Amino acid sequence: ALSSAASDVYKRQIDELPEKCRLVFLMSREEGLKTKEIAEILSVQESTVRVQMKIAIEKLVARLKPSFPNISFSLLLMFIFNVIYRSA
Repeated sequence: ALSSAASDVYKRQIDELPEKCRLVFLMSREEGLKTKEIAEILSVQESTVRVQMKIAIEKLVARLKPSFPNISFSLLLMFIFNVIYRSA
């Protein structure tokens, strides 16, 4: 398992995401909302939600990889998708 320090780094990186990306990412990962639900709440197209989610994940991976150079890409993605649920 990754340490609480790693979780703190992750949360800081989320805070640094562009506003729309951060909002979509957190609505999906923290609140468990589906793409359609997020689109309805934000009054945007589902494709916009998907694009913002893709941007958020790409930015998180790019920003986290230097902090965790020995972690595989797959493990890093697992961390991105699971850390919020474990810390809730």
